[in-house]
Parts: sequence; structure tokens; C-alpha cells
Amino acid sequence: MLDKLLAVYMTMITVLGSLLGIGGYSTDYEVFTDLVYSDESERNVLDVYIPKAAYDREENGFLLFIHGGSWRTGNKEDKAADCIEAAARGYIAATMSFTLRSGKTEETYSIDTVLDEIGLAIAKVQAFAAEKGIKITKVALSGYSSGAHLAMMYSYARADESPVPIDFTANRVGPSDFSAEAWGKNGPSLARSLAGKEVVDRLTAEGREDEIVAYVSPVTYVTKDSVPSLFGYGALDVVVPAGNRESIINAFKNAGATYDFVFYPVSGHGLKLNHITPAAKKYSAKLFEYCEKYF
Repeated sequence: MLDKLLAVYMTMITVLGSLLGIGGYSTDYEVFTDLVYSDESERNVLDVYIPKAAYDREENGFLLFIHGGSWRTGNKEDKAADCIEAAARGYIAATMSFTLRSGKTEETYSIDTVLDEIGLAIAKVQAFAAEKGIKITKVALSGYSSGAHLAMMYSYARADESPVPIDFTANRVGPSDFSAEAWGKNGPSLARSLAGKEVVDRLTAEGREDEIVAYVSPVTYVTKDSVPSLFGYGALDVVVPAGNRESIINAFKNAGATYDFVFYPVSGHGLKLNHITPAAKKYSAKLFEYCEKYF
């Protein structure tokens, strides 16, 4: 309940800032809700925020925000505040719901299903914008917690398949490595549940069971050509172990790929009330620096 109240509070603050013109924000944007990007699930819907400025550009990039919730809960509305801020700053933004690992999908869930959905969502935003005479040529993925994991996985493992070129990714408190070394003893079992029964059975039958953890860990897919990435992690996070922060940063360092890291020294996993801390302001500033630079 507290998390939901804080999310509502943050949305109200962002909206108020937009209405009052605080921080250079503008109210000149439209919101299009519940656009269907696939007929496979009732959760395959997204919202798109389009600023008036987008119509005046020859081409646009857009930010796709992916909600958290341990792969089990959450909805597109959870990232409304992020979309509002982006749109108020003049950038197209979208937020999507996707298949969750719970209820009827518990036995059939696979991260590949969600990654496919992300690709469909990207294509839908591009097509919807085109209908309005807006040309989209770039995308950046941004997520929080499990949403950050999904954003990183798509940006590093599926970049070549994206309907729109991925220019960067920006993520907070994202799981990056499910190995026992980085996550702890529960990491490999969590990896198995994310990979899904079909993948687990196939790799096991092929004598490659040790590859299951790597299959769903973003660090596996980092190369020198990985898209520029912004990371934010809290020092006091007990949900996503510190080994994840260390692992993804080391992967980028070793690969020689471009990244920026913002450390939240007094924050746990929820990054509660961090909109007023220097770290949060630094992360937000860096995110929109990326937009300015890569879009």
C-alpha cells in the first residue's frame, strides 16, 4: 500500500510541476491509453505520450518505460510519472504492461515471451506515431527492478531484432546476474523460473544445464558494441544483491563499452523519496543528457 501511495504522490508532483511549468516543463503533450500491441494477452497494452514538439521534428526517438514488480506484479500505469516527465521535456514516451510470472502463466512463463512482447510494443509505438505523421527512428529502454532486468536483456540480447534501433538504455536497481556468486544461493533457482520450463528442459537434455543462469543474465550479453547504458543502484538494497551492481559495471568495463553509474548511498531497493536527493537528481539529469545526445 505504501508503495502505491508513494507512486501516486510522485505522479502528482510530476504533474503539478508540468502544470506550473516548473523546471522548464511543458503541458503540451497528448496521452493515448490502452493501445493494443498484441492479441495474445489482455495485458498486451501500452500508453503513449506524445509532445507537440514531436510533430515539428523530421525524426524522433522515444523512451519505453518498463515497470517492476518481481516479474509477478505491476502495470503500465506504474511508470506514468516517468512518461509525464519525458513528454513534458519534449520526448515521446511509452509504458507497457506485459505477461507476468504468476497465476495461470506460472507453468508456461518464459522471459522470451516478454522479450517478444517488448519488440511488439516498440513496433506498435512506431506504427501509431506514423499514423499521426511522426517518424520514429530510435528507441531507448528504461526500467526499474525487474523492469530494468527486462530492459537490459532486450537491449543487450535482442538489439539486432528490435524493430527500431536501440540507442541507449537507462535502468535502476536492475538484476543483472543470477549466478550464486553475484546473487547468492537463490540466484540459480530464480534463473530457472525466468528461463521457463521449455528452455530449462532443453538445456538440461543437451547437457548444458550450467548455461541456464547465463541465459537470463544481462551480463552474459554485454560486448564492446553494447548500447550506452545508465545504471542506478542503492547502497542499502537487500532485494537485488550488490553483486549485481558490481557484475554489470565490471562487464561494461571489461568490454570497453560506454556506461554511466549513479550510486544512491542512503537508499534501499525502493529508492524511496529519492526525488529530493542529489543522487536522484543526478540520475534524472543524466537520463535526459542521454536523450539529448543520442536522440
